[in-house]
Amino acid sequence: MPFSEFVSSGDLKFIVVFIIFSGWAIVHFFKKLSLRKQEVTIDLLQYHNTKINNAAFWILILSLLSLLLGLMHSFYFIGKTGGIAPNLIFQGVSYGLITPVLGVCLFICCKTLKGIFNKISTK
Repeated sequence: MPFSEFVSSGDLKFIVVFIIFSGWAIVHFFKKLSLRKQEVTIDLLQYHNTKINNAAFWILILSLLSLLLGLMHSFYFIGKTGGIAPNLIFQGVSYGLITPVLGVCLFICCKTLKGIFNKISTK
């Protein structure tokens, strides 16, 4: 499945929120990256790491919420059909898992951004 189809098949409201929180983490990562060229205290570095960590936390929580809502939505339509059809189950669960997988990938990316460039240069 191509990445564009993967993202467009997910729940749009969660993907927009994921983009917002990922952007928030990236902005604080670049602010942290710019601190490498300056004399800074450890508090400022920890501040940016905390912001990146907060973005990662909310991405993970929203991934879990999107998983639950996707599964509820899938099983609702399976119940409306009045019977269990394997193709409905597999298709519903696969679409319900798209947004959580994207969220977990973004969570891992945010945690990686938090862990990079944490040493302060002493000049």
